Amino acid sequence: MKILGTAAALSGTTQFTTSTAVYVANSSNSAAGTVTLRNADDDADLGTLEVPPSTGVVIHMDAGQGLRGDATLFGTQVDANSGR
Repeated sequence: MKILGTAAALSGTTQFTTSTAVYVANSSNSAAGTVTLRNADDDADLGTLEVPPSTGVVIHMDAGQGLRGDATLFGTQVDANSGR
Protein backbone atom coordinates (compact mmCIF):
# COMPACT_ATOMS: atom_id res chain seq x y z
CA MET A 1 0.00 0.00 0.00
CA LYS A 2 1.38 3.41 -0.95
CA ILE A 3 0.46 6.34 1.30
CA LEU A 4 -0.27 9.40 -0.82
CA GLY A 5 -1.24 12.12 1.61
CA THR A 6 -2.04 13.18 5.12
CA ALA A 7 -4.90 11.67 7.10
CA ALA A 8 -8.14 13.66 6.86
CA ALA A 9 -11.16 13.53 9.14
CA LEU A 10 -14.21 11.96 7.49
CA SER A 11 -16.75 13.86 9.59
CA GLY A 12 -18.43 16.88 8.07
CA THR A 13 -18.07 17.08 4.28
CA THR A 14 -17.56 14.29 1.77
CA GLN A 15 -13.85 13.55 1.26
CA PHE A 16 -11.68 11.72 -1.29
CA THR A 17 -13.91 12.27 -4.34
CA THR A 18 -11.00 11.93 -6.78
CA SER A 19 -9.50 8.86 -5.14
CA THR A 20 -10.31 5.25 -5.94
CA ALA A 21 -8.77 3.68 -2.83
CA VAL A 22 -8.70 5.08 0.71
CA TYR A 23 -7.41 3.57 3.95
CA VAL A 24 -9.94 4.37 6.70
CA ALA A 25 -8.77 4.08 10.32
CA ASN A 26 -10.87 4.21 13.47
CA SER A 27 -9.12 6.09 16.28
CA SER A 28 -11.58 4.92 18.94
CA ASN A 29 -10.39 2.04 21.10
CA SER A 30 -13.90 1.21 22.32
CA ALA A 31 -16.51 1.78 19.59
CA ALA A 32 -17.00 0.93 15.94
CA GLY A 33 -17.28 3.84 13.49
CA THR A 34 -19.58 4.06 10.51
CA VAL A 35 -18.21 5.17 7.14
CA THR A 36 -20.67 6.05 4.38
CA LEU A 37 -20.02 5.79 0.64
CA ARG A 38 -21.57 8.77 -1.22
CA ASN A 39 -22.52 8.95 -4.90
CA ALA A 40 -20.71 11.18 -7.42
CA ASP A 41 -23.35 13.93 -7.11
CA ASP A 42 -22.95 13.83 -3.30
CA ASP A 43 -26.71 13.72 -2.85
CA ALA A 44 -27.26 10.07 -1.83
CA ASP A 45 -25.71 7.33 0.28
CA LEU A 46 -24.63 4.19 -1.59
CA GLY A 47 -23.79 2.07 1.45
CA THR A 48 -22.19 1.95 4.87
CA LEU A 49 -19.47 -0.03 6.58
CA GLU A 50 -18.65 -0.44 10.27
CA VAL A 51 -14.94 -0.06 11.06
CA PRO A 52 -14.15 -1.90 14.32
CA PRO A 53 -12.36 -0.07 17.16
CA SER A 54 -8.62 0.54 16.70
CA THR A 55 -8.54 -0.97 13.22
CA GLY A 56 -8.67 0.13 9.61
CA VAL A 57 -9.82 -0.98 6.18
CA VAL A 58 -9.05 -0.11 2.56
CA ILE A 59 -12.15 1.01 0.66
CA HIS A 60 -12.14 0.93 -3.14
CA MET A 61 -14.47 3.34 -4.94
CA ASP A 62 -15.38 4.49 -8.42
CA ALA A 63 -14.02 7.90 -9.44
CA GLY A 64 -16.33 10.66 -8.22
CA GLN A 65 -17.67 8.77 -5.23
CA GLY A 66 -16.61 9.91 -1.79
CA LEU A 67 -16.60 9.04 1.90
CA ARG A 68 -18.11 10.50 5.06
CA GLY A 69 -17.86 9.08 8.54
CA ASP A 70 -18.00 9.38 12.28
CA ALA A 71 -15.68 11.79 14.10
CA THR A 72 -13.34 8.93 15.07
CA LEU A 73 -12.66 7.99 11.42
CA PHE A 74 -9.75 9.28 9.37
CA GLY A 75 -8.89 8.51 5.76
CA THR A 76 -5.65 8.48 3.79
CA GLN A 77 -5.45 8.20 0.01
CA VAL A 78 -3.66 5.03 -1.09
CA ASP A 79 -4.18 5.10 -4.87
CA ALA A 80 -2.44 7.04 -7.63
CA ASN A 81 -5.23 9.55 -8.42
CA SER A 82 -5.00 13.26 -7.80
CA GLY A 83 -6.16 13.71 -4.18
CA ARG A 84 -9.16 14.31 -1.96
